[in-house]
Amino acid sequence: MEALVNRGVHLSSTIFEVGDWVKFKRTVTTPTYGWQGARPKSVGFVQSVLDRENLVVSFCSGEVRVLANEVVKVIPLDRGQHVQLKEDVKEPRFGWRGQSRDSIGTVLCVDDDGILRVGFPGASRGWKADPSEMERVEEFKVGEWVRIRPTLTSAKHGLGSVTPGSIGIVYCIRPDSSLLIELSYLPNPWHCEPEEVEHVAPFRIGDRVCVKRSVAEPRYAWGGETHHSVGRISEIENDGLLIIDIPNRPIPWQADPSDMEKVEDFKVGDWVRVKASVSSPKYGWEDITRNSIGIIHSLEEDGDMGIAFCFRSKPFSCSVTDVEKVPPFEIGQEIHVMPSVTQPRLGWSNESPASVGKIVRIDMDGALNVRVTGRQSLWKVSPGDAERLSGFEVGDWVRSKPSLGTRPSYDWNSVGKESLAVVHSVQDSGYLELACCFRKGKWITHYTDVEKVPSFKVGQYVRFRTGLVEPRWGWRGAQPDSRGVITSIHADGEVRVAFFGLPGLWRGDPVDLEIEQMFGVGEWVRLKENADNWKSVGPGSVGVVQGIGYEGDVWDRNTHVGFCGEQERWVGPTSHLKRVEKLLVGQKVRVKQNVKQPRFGWSGHTHAGIGTISAIDADGKLRIYTPAGSKAWMLDPSEVDLVEEEELHIGDWVKVRASVSTPTHQWGEVNHLSLGVVHRMEDDNLWVAFCFTERLWLCKACEMERVRPFQVGDKVRIRDGLVSPRWGWGMETHASKGQVTGVDANGKLRIKFRWREGRPWIGDPADIVLDEN
Repeated sequence: MEALVNRGVHLSSTIFEVGDWVKFKRTVTTPTYGWQGARPKSVGFVQSVLDRENLVVSFCSGEVRVLANEVVKVIPLDRGQHVQLKEDVKEPRFGWRGQSRDSIGTVLCVDDDGILRVGFPGASRGWKADPSEMERVEEFKVGEWVRIRPTLTSAKHGLGSVTPGSIGIVYCIRPDSSLLIELSYLPNPWHCEPEEVEHVAPFRIGDRVCVKRSVAEPRYAWGGETHHSVGRISEIENDGLLIIDIPNRPIPWQADPSDMEKVEDFKVGDWVRVKASVSSPKYGWEDITRNSIGIIHSLEEDGDMGIAFCFRSKPFSCSVTDVEKVPPFEIGQEIHVMPSVTQPRLGWSNESPASVGKIVRIDMDGALNVRVTGRQSLWKVSPGDAERLSGFEVGDWVRSKPSLGTRPSYDWNSVGKESLAVVHSVQDSGYLELACCFRKGKWITHYTDVEKVPSFKVGQYVRFRTGLVEPRWGWRGAQPDSRGVITSIHADGEVRVAFFGLPGLWRGDPVDLEIEQMFGVGEWVRLKENADNWKSVGPGSVGVVQGIGYEGDVWDRNTHVGFCGEQERWVGPTSHLKRVEKLLVGQKVRVKQNVKQPRFGWSGHTHAGIGTISAIDADGKLRIYTPAGSKAWMLDPSEVDLVEEEELHIGDWVKVRASVSTPTHQWGEVNHLSLGVVHRMEDDNLWVAFCFTERLWLCKACEMERVRPFQVGDKVRIRDGLVSPRWGWGMETHASKGQVTGVDANGKLRIKFRWREGRPWIGDPADIVLDEN
C-alpha cells in the first residue's frame, strides 16, 4: 500500500467488516485512543464497526477502540492450519507449556477474545497462543512434488475435477500461503491449502517405473502395456506428466505420476518375497506362496528375474514388479519356526515348535543352517518359515536407539533418551519389560526400539562422563575428576562405587559414569602411534601387561608393560596402549614382509618360512618349533602375522585344483577351467553352481580352491586361445573388450562390449579374463 502511494496511486479507503483480522500500521507510534493494553505488533479481529472511522477490535489483551486509518487487514489464521512460533518471539504471552520453539501445531479454534487454541502432538489440551506470535509453517517450496491427501473429501477452494491421491508439482505459493498445484490432467493450476496436500518422493529422469497394481485402467490408455511392463523415465513435463521408454515399444508412453510407482533397485543377492498387492506373479505361483522368501539369482534386461527358493531345485521366474525386498537373515541371529507354521518346508528334523537355534550358515538359496543347543547336526529351516527372536536376554543393558529421533517409544520419553535400562523380562510378542534405577516400576518397549550396550561389571574402574553437569543424585563429596571402582550393581542398573579418598560407597546412575580404560595383568597390548620411543620399544611394539601403578592407595593412571628384549618394564599412560589379540601356542605365524631383520635373528629361516608357536614367555616372546638339533628360533610378537587356514565359505568362487586328476564324485560337465560358486556346505562336502548346469555339482572341499570373483564394473576380454564361447561369439571376436554389467548367482556374466547396442552379451566366466590393460 505504501509503495503504491509513493508512486502516486491512491486507492479508496478500506472497508472493514466484523470478523476481519487486523493489526496496527507500522507508521502508528501512538494511537489516537492510546494502546489500551495492546502492543504495536498485536493482531486481533474486528468486533464491531461503530462508524466509517471507528472500530472496536478484540485483541488478546481485551477490546480496543481504534481509528480505521490506524489499522490494516492481515490474512487470518484458520482452523486446521499448521503454525509455529515466530523466531523473534522470546517469551510467548501465555508461556511455553512444554513446547519447544520449533514445535509445529495445528490451529484448533479461535476464541471470541482473539486467542488461538493450538494443538500439539502428545498434548492433551490445546495451547493458548497470541495470533501475533504465530505464523503459518512454510512446508512446501515451488517445484516440489506433492500428493493431494487421499482422505480429502472437500477442499477450502473447491475440488473441481481433481481426484484425491493425484500427484502434482507446486507451481506457486500465494501471499496467504495457499498453493497452486500443476496436475498433468488439468489445463490450469489447482488452488489449495498446504494442509490439503502432503510431500511425496519425486520422480526423476532415469527412474524405472511400472503401473500400480491398484490402478485397473491408467489415466492415459495402456497401448499394449501391462502391470508387468517396466520402463525408464526419459522426460518429465512441468506438470509432472511422465514420458516413459519401454523396451520393444517403438514410441515412448506417457503416464500420470499418480498411476505409477518406482521399481525397487534390485541386485543379485537381495532377499525378496511376492508383494501383498500382487494377485498372481507374471508366470504364475507354481509352488510359491505369499510367505515364501527367496534370494535373487539373476536379473534380465527386460525386467524378469530368477529367484532361488530353498525348497525348489530350479529358480522361480517372475517380474521385478511382482516382488519386494525383505530384511535379510544374518549369521548369529536366533530364530524359531513361526507359530502359524504346522509343517515346515524342509521338515522338522527331530525338532519341535519349541526349538530355538542360532544361524551359523546361510546357503545361497536362502536355506538357514541353524545350531540348536545340544544337537550335533545343523537344522535346515526355510526363511519363509522362520521368525527372528529379539536376541535380548534378561539382564541385558539397553538404551533407546538414536535413529528413533523424537518419535515416542512408549514410556521411554519419561525416562530420557540417553538413559540406560536393564531387561527385566522378555515376552513372546517381541516386547521387553525394562527396569531403571531412578524410576519405580517397570515399563514396556518393543525390542526394535532399543539397542544393547555393554554392561558395567564389578571391579571395573570408572570416572564421571565428560561434560556431566551434575550426577542424578548430586556430587555428594565426589569431584568431576574422581576415579573409583564398581563394588556392586543392582538388578535395575544402579551402581555402587568406591571412589579413592571418599569414605563409604557412592550410589550412582550408570549413565553418569564411563569406563576408565584399564588393562588386566596378562593382557596383550600394542603401543599407539602417539607413544614416544623408549629404549628398543616404539609405536607398534607388542607387550604383555605386568601391573598397574599406584601413588599410595590411588591409581596413578599408569600401566606397567613387559616388552620382550627389555629387562625393565615400560611405565606409561594407559591412553598410549590398545588391546591386541593374544597369540596362542600351536598357532602358525610368519615374519611380516616389512621386517628386514627380526630382533632375535633369522636362525636360518626366511620370509617364506611358516613356524608353529611352541611356547610364549611372560613378556610375549615367541618360541617357534624347530626340528631337533637345529638352532632355536625366537620372534618378537610385533614382527609376525598370524597364518590362518584358508577355509571356503558359501558364496566363494572356486575351481578344481590343478593337482586333482579326478574328483571324488566325477567330473560330469565340469573341467579344470570351469568357475563356479559355492551354494551349500555340509561337513567336507560342497555343492557348487556352474552357469551351464541346472543341478548343483557335488565335490569335496579339499578338491577346490578359491579364485577371484568377477564383479560388476570389471574390464574384461575373451580368453586367448578360446575356440568357441559357450553360447557363441555373436558379433564379438578375440579383440573385443567390454565391461561386466551383471553377475548371476551361478557365475553367469552379462557383458557390455564397446560399440555394441542392445542386450548385453551372455558369457561363461571360464571364457572371460580380466583386461589388464
